[in-house]
Amino acid sequence: MVRIAICEDNPDHADILKKMIHRWASVEEKQVEVHCYRSAEEFLFYWPGKTNYSLAFLDIQMASISGLQLAQTIRRQNKTILLVFTTGLKNYILKGYEVKAYRFLLKPLKEKEVFATLHDAADEIALLHSEAVVLPTENGLKRVYKKDIYYVEIDDHYLVIHTIQENIRYKMRLKDIECHFPEPQFCKCHRSYIVNLYHTGRLTRDKVEIDNGDVLPVSRARWTAFNECFIGYYMYGKKDEHADF
Repeated sequence: MVRIAICEDNPDHADILKKMIHRWASVEEKQVEVHCYRSAEEFLFYWPGKTNYSLAFLDIQMASISGLQLAQTIRRQNKTILLVFTTGLKNYILKGYEVKAYRFLLKPLKEKEVFATLHDAADEIALLHSEAVVLPTENGLKRVYKKDIYYVEIDDHYLVIHTIQENIRYKMRLKDIECHFPEPQFCKCHRSYIVNLYHTGRLTRDKVEIDNGDVLPVSRARWTAFNECFIGYYMYGKKDEHADF
């Protein structure tokens, strides 16, 4: 199932795009769930409580809050959702790279271009979702995508998996789960933390900032190895390859 959001203040344009998406799904034999929003405010009111989207089509020129402003808000909470901008003006394209735009589609939308975008996006989403771990919770086993994990924390005899959706706490030793979080995407910054470098911001000698706002300690013993891992991950484009293509 590919969950898709359309944020478009012109209801006719939104309807045209929604019909294109459903025609693509029928041709490709894919399951899609499409929700339309008339404004950025409406989108933010329902997201992410209503559903977690894998792909969003954002009209750039909307009243009050533009599509670019909406994308900035989305990126502060979610680094992996694919953002496709729809616009009638080419001069917005460069600004889109600031929020890791997946693609731009010029209006009036052409079905061939929409189909190509959906085809490529579906492949990317499937790849991201294939990398998951199964974790025990109070309500049974739960599959968690690695891309959604901020970091793993050891708390006494328990592990806490900090994710975009929730924190999962269960009894297990860190060394028994480390094999599921290999470098270069995951790296230990401290004996009590394994960090997903995809969700990291600023790094200093004694701390690293996580995209959810948490600040984790970097131990003296781990500084050199963690710093090398951090630099290598960003230099070779490991972070961007999950968001830009």
